[in-house]
Amino acid sequence: MIAKRTAGPRCPASFLGAFALSALVVGCSGSDPEAAVVRLIDLFPEARVEGTVALDTTSEPIEWSWDGDATVEVVEDAGETLGWNAIDGIDGLAVTDGVLSGTTTNDTSILAVQLPEGLFPQDLLHAIEIRMAVSAGTQLGVALTSEQEPNWEDVIEAAGRSRFRPLFTDLAPGDSAESYTLTTSNASFAPTFSLGGTTYLMLYPTDAAGASFSLESVRVVSRKAHLETIDSGPGWQGLGEIYRETIVARSPERISFDTRLPSRPWLDLDIGTIEDGPVTFRVWHEDGAGDPLLERTLTRAGRWESVRLDLAELGGTTTTLTLELEADRPGTIGYWGTVTIRQAGSRPPVVAASSAGRSALVADTTAPPQGVIIVLADTLRADHLQHYGYGRETSPFLAQMAAEGARFTDTIAQGAWTKVSVPSILTSLYASTHGLVDTPDRLPASVTTLSEVYREAGYATFHTSSVPFTGKLTNLQQGVDVLHESMSLSDVERESKSARIFTDRLLPWLERHRDVPFFVFLHVFDPHSPFQPYAPYETMWAAPQDRGRHMELTEAVKEHMDEPDRALFFPPRRSELEAAGVDPDEYTKTQRDWYDGSIRAMDAEIERLVERLRELDLDERTLIAFVADHGEEFLEHGRAFHGHSTYGEMINVPLALWWPGVIPTAEVAATVQTIDLYPTLLELSRLPIPEQVQGQSLLPLLAAQEPEMLGWQARAAFSERAIELSITDPEPDDRNSYAIIDGGWKLIHNVTREESWPEYELFDHVDDPLNLHNVAGDNPEVVQRLAQKLDEWLEMALAAKIDPEESLGRLSPEERARLRALGYIR
Repeated sequence: MIAKRTAGPRCPASFLGAFALSALVVGCSGSDPEAAVVRLIDLFPEARVEGTVALDTTSEPIEWSWDGDATVEVVEDAGETLGWNAIDGIDGLAVTDGVLSGTTTNDTSILAVQLPEGLFPQDLLHAIEIRMAVSAGTQLGVALTSEQEPNWEDVIEAAGRSRFRPLFTDLAPGDSAESYTLTTSNASFAPTFSLGGTTYLMLYPTDAAGASFSLESVRVVSRKAHLETIDSGPGWQGLGEIYRETIVARSPERISFDTRLPSRPWLDLDIGTIEDGPVTFRVWHEDGAGDPLLERTLTRAGRWESVRLDLAELGGTTTTLTLELEADRPGTIGYWGTVTIRQAGSRPPVVAASSAGRSALVADTTAPPQGVIIVLADTLRADHLQHYGYGRETSPFLAQMAAEGARFTDTIAQGAWTKVSVPSILTSLYASTHGLVDTPDRLPASVTTLSEVYREAGYATFHTSSVPFTGKLTNLQQGVDVLHESMSLSDVERESKSARIFTDRLLPWLERHRDVPFFVFLHVFDPHSPFQPYAPYETMWAAPQDRGRHMELTEAVKEHMDEPDRALFFPPRRSELEAAGVDPDEYTKTQRDWYDGSIRAMDAEIERLVERLRELDLDERTLIAFVADHGEEFLEHGRAFHGHSTYGEMINVPLALWWPGVIPTAEVAATVQTIDLYPTLLELSRLPIPEQVQGQSLLPLLAAQEPEMLGWQARAAFSERAIELSITDPEPDDRNSYAIIDGGWKLIHNVTREESWPEYELFDHVDDPLNLHNVAGDNPEVVQRLAQKLDEWLEMALAAKIDPEESLGRLSPEERARLRALGYIR
C-alpha cells in the first residue's frame, strides 16, 4: 500500500489520492534522515522570515481614469479622453460624468492609447485591471504592441480573424460597473507580455455590436510593481523566459528553514534578480556565525545563475538553513529558484511492484532507470525517417538507437497539432477527455502530468517548450522544476530550429544532476516550418540556388493567399499554387529537401545528447523515448501544414524506446497510441500509474511471451481533430473529424464538413497509409462496424472529461492560493 501525502505544493492529496508517494522519497516535512529530496519551498509555511522592511515602492502601476485621478503621464495633445481613441467600431466616444463612454457598431470594436516612451524599462506585464460597465457581450479583450506606428487596418483585420484576444476574460454585462483583472493566465497565445518597448495598449470592450460601455479606469500593473506589494513567498517566476518554482524575497530578508538533511546532501539552487545593480545571495548554516556556505553577488538582472552547493559536512544532521538577501536599496527583489536539497548518489525509489510486462523483460532486482528522457520531435512524420523505410539518410543516429532498442512501426498520434497532441502524451488522455482543443485552453490542475509523477518520486525535472502550446500557456509546467519557454529563444532560433540550443542548455543541467534521478521532456521544433535548416543541412539535399528560386515562387503565390505574410510558416495550398501558375511538385520539392535537412540536423543533436550521457556514465542508466506529436502534409490532400485533418501524413508518427541492457531489440508491428508512452515509462520506472490514464503499457509487446498473457489488450487506436473556436472564419474544407484504426482498416468520421465531402471515409491502413483511396463504398459493413466502435469510444472519452471546477471545489483555500501562485489556476 502506497502511503498518502496529506499535503503537497504540486500535487495536493485531493488530486493525487492513493498514488502520492512516501515521505521516504520526498521529505516535505524534513523529518526523515534519508529523505532523498527536501524542497525548501515546501517548507516555506513553517519558515521564519526576518528583516522585512516597509517598502518604498519604485514601480507604481499606471492608471487612466476620467474622474481626475489618473496617474499616467499622457502623451501630448491627449485631450479629455487622455489619449484613448476609437480605432474601429465605436461611435460617440466621449468623457461624460467622469467615465469614457461610447457605443459599439460591430463585434470587433477597438479602443487604443499610446503609451509614454520608457514607461516600463525591462519589465513584464503582471495584470491589466479594468473597471467598466457594458450593456451586452461575452468577452473583454486587451492587446499590446511595440510597433511605433501600428498599421490599424492590419489590427482590425486580425481582430476579425480570431474570437480570442491576446488577453481575454468573460464579461458580466449590466448597468453597474464591474472590475476585471486580466493576467497572463488569461492569455490566448503568448504566455508572457513584455512591457519594455510597448507603444500602444488596445482594448476590445465587448464582442457585441450595438452595446454601450462606460469605462471608469484602466490600470497597468507591471511584474515589479506587483511583487513590491506582496509578501515574500513561493511563486512560479521566470527570468529570460526560463521559469522555476521560486521563493521571492526582498533585501535584507533572512528566511530560515529547520530541516533534517540526508547523509550526502547538496543544495540545488538557481538565483536571480529583476533589477540591475549588486544583489548578494547568502546561504547560512545554523546561527549564521562564521563564513556563509554560499556568498554570490549578481549585478545583471534578467537571468538565472545555477549553483550546486555541497552540504556533505552537514549530512545526517538536523539543522537550520538560512537564505539571506542583501542590496543597497532595502526591498530589492531576489529570486531563490528550485531551492532543493538532494541526496548525492541517490537512486530512483522502487514504489510500485514490478508488473508482469516488466518482469518478463528484466529481473525484479533490476533498478529503475536513473534518468528518463522523452525527446519529442514536433511535426515529424514517420515516413521521412530512414528506419521507417525512407530513401534518404535523414536519421542515422536515431536509426542506430532504434536498432538497439524497440521500434514501433504503427504509432498513432491522438491529435493533429501540438496543442492537442502533446497534452495527450504527457497525461495519457484523449483530447475529448483532457479538453484541450483550442489555443487558449489550459490543462485542468487536477490532471496528473508525467512530470508530476516523477517529481513526486524525487526526480529532478527539466522541460523545454519550443512553442507556447507546450509550456505554461497550456498549464504543462505542472511538476516541472525548470521550464525553458519558446520565448527564451532568440528570434532566429525561434524560427523553428531549437534542438541545438535546447541541447546546449540541457547538457550542463544533466551534468549538475548526474548523481540523482532525473526526468527530461526535450521538445524540439526542427522539422517544423519554416523548413530551411541552418548550414550545412540546408544544402544536404537542396541545391544552393534552390532558396532563391523558392523565394521567387513564394512571392508569386502570395497574392493568391489569405495570409501572404506568413507564407513560409503556413505554406500555400495546391489550389493557390496552381492559381499562381506555380508547379506544386517543384514548390514542395524544396520544402521536402529542407524538411529532411532539418530532421538530419535534429538527429545530430540527439547523438550529441547520448554522447554526453555516455561521458557521464549515464547512458546505460537512462531510458530514452523518441516520439513525435504529429506529422505534416505536403499537398497529399491538397493542403500544407498540419492540424487540419486526421489523414495518415498527419497522425502516423515514430516511436522508439532505448535503454541498453533492458529494452530488447524489437520491431513491433502492433498498432499503438502515443498515450501508451506514459504508462510504459512509469512501469519501467517502478512508479504507480494514476487511475486517470487511458493508454496502456507497451511492455507486453516487447516480451517473448504472448502479449495478452502479460496484460496487453489488443484494441483500436483513435485520433481526433476539432475546428478551433478561436477561428472566426474556418476554411471551407475544415472539419471536425474522428479516426479509428482497427483490424487493418482506418475509418474517418467527418462530423462537421462541407456538403460535397463524405461523412465517412474508409482506407486500407496497411497498404494505403497516407489515406489516398477511399474504399468506403466498397465495404459498407466495415464502415458500419467501425462507426459503431468509434461512437462508443467517443462516448467513453467524453464521459471521462475532466471538469476543472469540480476538481477545484475539493481544494482548501490554502491549496487554491498555492496553486494560483504557481500559475496552475486563475
